[in-house]
Amino acid sequence: MRRSNKRIIIIGDVHGCYAELAQLLQELHVVEGQDRVIFIGDLINKGPDSARVWELFQSVRGESIMGNHEWSMLQLLDGNGNRHAKYKERLEHHFGNALPAFVRSVRTWPFWLDLGDYMLVHAGLVPGQHPSETDPWVLTTIRTWDGVGKDLLHPDHPPWYDLYEGEQTVVFGHWAALGGLQRPRVIGLDTGCVYGGMLTALVLPERRFVRVRAQEPHYLKYA
Repeated sequence: MRRSNKRIIIIGDVHGCYAELAQLLQELHVVEGQDRVIFIGDLINKGPDSARVWELFQSVRGESIMGNHEWSMLQLLDGNGNRHAKYKERLEHHFGNALPAFVRSVRTWPFWLDLGDYMLVHAGLVPGQHPSETDPWVLTTIRTWDGVGKDLLHPDHPPWYDLYEGEQTVVFGHWAALGGLQRPRVIGLDTGCVYGGMLTALVLPERRFVRVRAQEPHYLKYA
């Protein structure tokens, strides 16, 4: 990552938590045109107001990598059913006429973002494999690694980051149960805001964390 006075702000899984995102952006004192604001994916679903999260995203000229909830949404709209189908009607209701613009934007989102010293991906990396060689669904859903990629969630298998040996620091989201993760070369940013935890941002180059607490657990109320 090139050194400059410009900050890069990376924000963990928002999941429709509009009020918390608004508070986080205020505490970060985001300066339009000076700060680069990147989301780790999963802006939508589960929480109270995905559409207003999108409005905030646009207001700071945000960027995002693809989360599993955005990828599932595209699959549903393209006629491929999946377990996130329950969210489709609610997204259509809340976004209204803004949904086509949101979908067009999401279709341009990358599945990973290389910042030089840092690699951003929603869920994680296959050990020893560059994300360009990896199935998009794996990049948005992996938690554990079985050696072959058939079962990415098995609790008896090691988490992918225990097997990571790359030089870049990987920044990821997706795994709220971890409550965040801080290692020299691995940073987990999903601190479970939608479940009543916190919404977390990583500020580079100083590698500083800024967090706001959830106003309430949202998921059971809006699921």
